[in-house]
Amino acid sequence: MSPTTTIPAGPSSLGLGLAADADVDVVDGALRRRLTTPSHLHGPTGILQGGLAAGVLAEAARLADRFGAPLTSIDARLWRPTPLDAELTVEVRQTGAARFEVRTLAGEDELVTGAVEFAGHDPVHRVPDLVELGRVPLPEPVAQDRFPDCWVCGPAHPDGLHLLPAWHAPDRVSIPWIPDDSLADDRGHLHPLVVAAVLDCPTVWAARDAWEGQGFAGALLTGYHLGAFADAPVGEPLRVVARLDHVDGRKIRARSALVDEDGIVYAVASAFHVAVAELPS
Repeated sequence: MSPTTTIPAGPSSLGLGLAADADVDVVDGALRRRLTTPSHLHGPTGILQGGLAAGVLAEAARLADRFGAPLTSIDARLWRPTPLDAELTVEVRQTGAARFEVRTLAGEDELVTGAVEFAGHDPVHRVPDLVELGRVPLPEPVAQDRFPDCWVCGPAHPDGLHLLPAWHAPDRVSIPWIPDDSLADDRGHLHPLVVAAVLDCPTVWAARDAWEGQGFAGALLTGYHLGAFADAPVGEPLRVVARLDHVDGRKIRARSALVDEDGIVYAVASAFHVAVAELPS
């Protein structure tokens, strides 16, 4: 892949970069770009945070999109940890007017694969259980120690969001948040990549009793669906909420949402985690 200028993938403050120029596959028209990960966007230490790893698929697809409609959805499967401080490849194939298949690779190894749609915001699904979590009294945040360096929920990350888990009940979290304007997109709304990131971690913490009770060290994101319903503001109070839905041994399913106290639903995510005896590094 030839050297080229790098442009931000998401807010420039994150440090994720995509090559401005793409190589085109002459057979199937796939676009391939260099993806550069910085050294600080941890989930587990040294590994790109899972919501970011899924959300970057949409950043790559956006560069191939011709119409500029808002993000509708991301469906992602995470096969391997995405390394930090690395140069990777992202590959985009258009499969419809507003739909793209995307994958990230380290050499020939697939890291994340998925589908992205830019057909405008979906009508809001009824999620009264998640909306209600946006209105409960604010729980006390807890400085968790399983992922201390996580860019989203880690208490030890010097430049992280510090969205510490706050349990309303053992299987439900409700985290207050006022996003900084450094996390905005070019229209002044909260960047969709950041939305994808913040809706991952709460699903792990809503399931804490499930994986910790079985003696596991944590749970890793392996499947992720994000649906976007409205542009979220920056500089205004929001809630990041989640609840556990189902546990089957190591397999954990949970949902999360970005909402406000007026009941507006900005985005909803469904996460599939696998509990692990040891966190990767």
